[in-house]
Amino acid sequence: MPITNENGIDLYYEVHGEGEPLLLIMGLSLTSKSWFRTIPALSEHYKVIVFDNRGVGLSGKPNTPYSIELMAEDTKAILDAAGVDSAHVYGISMGGMIAQRLALKYPERIRSLILGCTTSGGENHVQPSADVSMLMLSRASSTATPEEMAWATAPILYSQTFLENHKAVVAEDVKRRIEIPVLPYAYMLQLQACLAHDTYEEINQIKAPTLVLHGDEDRLVPYENGVTLAEKIPNAEFLTIKGAGHIYVTEANDLVNAKVLDFLKNQ
Repeated sequence: MPITNENGIDLYYEVHGEGEPLLLIMGLSLTSKSWFRTIPALSEHYKVIVFDNRGVGLSGKPNTPYSIELMAEDTKAILDAAGVDSAHVYGISMGGMIAQRLALKYPERIRSLILGCTTSGGENHVQPSADVSMLMLSRASSTATPEEMAWATAPILYSQTFLENHKAVVAEDVKRRIEIPVLPYAYMLQLQACLAHDTYEEINQIKAPTLVLHGDEDRLVPYENGVTLAEKIPNAEFLTIKGAGHIYVTEANDLVNAKVLDFLKNQ
């Protein structure tokens, strides 16, 4: 359970399995624990590296402005600490934003790129509905417990059908999510970084083989944003995860892991 300070901040990371390196980058407010459904399948074939972004988990939580560019530098520091010159990189949501910036700034470090439920941001980003945006903004000032807030946001993270029929599965996600609750100021700093993210005019420069994954019932990062990524990144593959919401790694775990492994095998 190592911690590196290579970018001037304590960054917690873990390594699972052996083989070609595969770096996983988690999304807004979540820790590396939220990869628990993904790590077992991928670490059978790859050296899987997961870490806590600045502001969450066991990593440092400075109360200074965050940016996607800064978190991409943190991610590069994780690769350096793990002794990895280049890796397959898989980011979801905010992690997908970080992965885009990493691929643009350090293309030599990227063997292939997987972008899940994410966006290129900027003026061309398709916004969620007003009620979804207000709920995400209100999290930083809410007096609800971490568990109460996790359940309050569940309807915008999972498809309605999944949430109604698989409450025990969602409860397992919630349990992992609140093991180390995010601090309100750190949540807001990460959210502000996401809102400022914009790679729209640059993503056509990405040279790495790319797979884009997106649920067509994603209420937080609407599906059209995945379509844009797949259209603008040269030769990108695109998988629509039918009926899935934002947390497709839970709703369609087996399907997605199989697609990711198939994509990686062909690189």
